Amino acid sequence: MSRFLVAILCLAGWATAVFESASRRPPRGLPVQGEPRHDVPSAKAEPTTNRISMGATAPSVHSATAVELSDGTIRAFWFGGSREGAKDVAIWSADLAAGQWSPPRLVVDRRIMGRWMRRYIRKLGNPLAHAGSDGRVTLFVVSVSVGGWSGSAVNRLVFSPDGRTLESANRLVASPILNLGTLVRGAAVETGGGELLVPAYHETVKRFPQLLRVDHNGRVLGRGGPAVRGNLLQPWLLTSNDGAMDLFLRRGAGKEAKIFLSRGDGSGWSVPAPIDVPNPDSGLSALRLADGDFLLAANPDPVSRSNLVLLRAPGPEGPWEQILAIDTEEREEDEQDFKFLEYSYPWLMADRAGVVHLLYTWNRREIRHWSIGQDRLPKGGAR
Repeated sequence: MSRFLVAILCLAGWATAVFESASRRPPRGLPVQGEPRHDVPSAKAEPTTNRISMGATAPSVHSATAVELSDGTIRAFWFGGSREGAKDVAIWSADLAAGQWSPPRLVVDRRIMGRWMRRYIRKLGNPLAHAGSDGRVTLFVVSVSVGGWSGSAVNRLVFSPDGRTLESANRLVASPILNLGTLVRGAAVETGGGELLVPAYHETVKRFPQLLRVDHNGRVLGRGGPAVRGNLLQPWLLTSNDGAMDLFLRRGAGKEAKIFLSRGDGSGWSVPAPIDVPNPDSGLSALRLADGDFLLAANPDPVSRSNLVLLRAPGPEGPWEQILAIDTEEREEDEQDFKFLEYSYPWLMADRAGVVHLLYTWNRREIRHWSIGQDRLPKGGAR
């Protein structure tokens, strides 16, 4: 009887996962908040690179996210600890002001999160930051109480406009399967009604991407996204003023190691299809530039994260052309003893002055920041 009951529960979980991954209609008339405006001139900033996790007590860091505060400060968040998934992993933060990064500071660890959420938290994972039109900073943080990432949930923290005072905290109810298996990664988009579209993905029973509609009280009003076959996760959403939506998807383990794309127009989603950009089961990031072009940060090799590049295209489907190499397999002096190189989990954003900022994981040891004015970005040889 017990085996029969377990089989029934597994079947029900599988059926629910399939239902949750089914196509939903994108919201109509979605206003865009925070994307570069076409009348904002690009800043003439030369490329700069610096390291922002220096000084943090965590020996291993990963998964950076960043926002621009109302005063122009860039605030970054990431997780760090002895290793990914360890109990000592915490969320760290640092500020970029007047060209200098502040020393990293601890934002929340699993014990503090447990007190805020009134539950046992075993480990923390990906953070996702969003600066709202009201100036407040919302930080979504993945946590696990039991098991691995398939047992994850998403916590929502809202901070005051200066980012220092916690105003509210709650746990998102994002999955019908015991509220487990939901993680976040890509940048959120604010709608005109004060809601957020939060790119998320599910890892229990089946992997698939989702867009969570979250209201200003932290309630999940709906879940949607394209129907997928195979192993697609970590969606990155770009929207436009005419309501078009482009969803770039990381390809998990599988035969076709490329980035996938699904497009929404208010009536439904296209079937995700590969674009001509390799993806070695690694995170990616996308940005719409002020001139309408698309920028993509990705690992350009089908089996390795040892190169990180920027690619540019006139449209989301391409043709994509590599325009800059950010970090390569050519070892630096302080990388000679590493068994392998990893430059991963890029985060692209543009500030109000039009400067493009890229944050990424450097060998799980540091979070690196790279920036450039949009008018300094190469157009590509085809144009």
